Amino acid sequence: MLAHITELYHSVERFFGNVKFAVVIILIFAAALTSGTFMESYHGAEYANRLVYKSIPFMMLQACMLLSIMCASLLRLPVRKGMWGFHVLHVGLMIIFLGSFITYQAGVDGNVTLAPNTPARDILLSDDLVKVQFQNAQKEVTVDLPFRAGANDLKIAYDGIKFHRFLPFAQEVVTWKEDKLADTSRVHSATYRLANDNFGEDITLSLHPDADFPSTTTLGLLSVHYMPTPLAACFARPSYDDLLIWDARNNTCLNPTSKDVKVQPGMTGKKIIMIKHQGEDVRFLPDLSPLAVDGNLKMIEDSPYRIFKRSLFQTKPHLFLFGESAAWFDKAEGRWMMERFQGTEAINLPWMGFGIKLTKFYPYQFPVKEPHYVKPVQDNGQIIKGGMKAVEVEVDGITFWVKSGQAMSFDRGNEKLVFEVTKRSLPLPFELTLERFKMDTDPGTNSPASYESFVSVFKGDQGSEKHHVYMNHPLKYDSFTFYQASYFQTQEGPYGSVLSVNYDPGRPLKYLGSLLLVFGSMWHFVFRGRKARPAKEAA
Repeated sequence: MLAHITELYHSVERFFGNVKFAVVIILIFAAALTSGTFMESYHGAEYANRLVYKSIPFMMLQACMLLSIMCASLLRLPVRKGMWGFHVLHVGLMIIFLGSFITYQAGVDGNVTLAPNTPARDILLSDDLVKVQFQNAQKEVTVDLPFRAGANDLKIAYDGIKFHRFLPFAQEVVTWKEDKLADTSRVHSATYRLANDNFGEDITLSLHPDADFPSTTTLGLLSVHYMPTPLAACFARPSYDDLLIWDARNNTCLNPTSKDVKVQPGMTGKKIIMIKHQGEDVRFLPDLSPLAVDGNLKMIEDSPYRIFKRSLFQTKPHLFLFGESAAWFDKAEGRWMMERFQGTEAINLPWMGFGIKLTKFYPYQFPVKEPHYVKPVQDNGQIIKGGMKAVEVEVDGITFWVKSGQAMSFDRGNEKLVFEVTKRSLPLPFELTLERFKMDTDPGTNSPASYESFVSVFKGDQGSEKHHVYMNHPLKYDSFTFYQASYFQTQEGPYGSVLSVNYDPGRPLKYLGSLLLVFGSMWHFVFRGRKARPAKEAA
């Protein structure tokens, strides 16, 4: 039995220590590195890490290389004269692998985002997770997401919550959903084409509460308003009816001279409209808002009445769309115009030769933006396609997507859940503050030529230190290295900075291994060759 085990051991040793096996493994490893380099260039570093560098096959390939090196060294024991360089070289390779393994297990590689003059100490790592907050119970649960390049089926459940799919790289695609129970007079959707000889744009508008598209939009100086279809009858009234009063319960327009409608002068000179509703007077300030207001001038969102003062929309370009018809004020004619769309023909508008046509009217459907998996695309170091991450979640039979960069709340009875797709974070033992960000652009363009950060580091009783971080000039502090990676613009205007963070505990071993690798190579291929040459010539 012992003899069979010994023979098996020697067979494995000879197989993995064979030169042919080593050559094949090196060629495969080189091909994988080349493929990963191209992927990183075109699709980004994260995609290359998920598909190649940190994938299980690539790690197995490195394990085979290490096994080949170890077996090659063991086959040549005891050390013979002239083989010392060979063994030093292979020991150096094994030490490099050991240092890389330590870095992989205990190292840190992530980013820290610095908003202007705001202390930060959290490193965002590459690991994705879903964070679920049970706000009533004041509890937080995290679900780890797989580190793979493609779409992933999760099949994870927790406390009635099901996690179905994870898309590490996604792009939003417009999908139309059906709602047969909707009141089509008030919650319809439509797509239009607005164009002139020099410009054209498709517009999608919706009144459905679950739609991901708005009911109003702005195109330059033109404001476009999408309205319920019954309001078209209100706008079709003569221009001297400045006030349009709409009863949403009955989808009807009220006459401003009706006995239920009273106009009173306000203390500031603006009119106050009073409407009798359920025995009570409902107050409006049409110069300020179409919504009703209470005694404290607070807007009443659930009031069935709306008042529109048409004169407010006559000084600037405003286009009102009612599904299959459109209305606007024509300054040249001095009156409001109303037209109905006829097939695919465009309605001519009085602004810069524009025309608008109805592409499609959706009385029972509404548009949502659903994530779809895509292979990411990188341009100038920035991901321009596929930069979103999304997780499909089901709660109480309702399925929805949680997208990176925005939290999603869900009311489950008396319990409120908040979902968020984020990165695993690691706190630094000190704080970083961005005091100033500087960016230089290429002459005559807005393209950044270089950017740099002026930061201060604060660590407890040690006080603060000021540092300057820019390309090829990283900040090294407390075993961490910070490199200038990217930047972003805040909503207030100033720029923030993104620093990549690296902590490499295996670096000393990798340096030692590299030194032995160089020394062993010189010993084996240079010094050994010089000593062997005279003997060969003498022969």
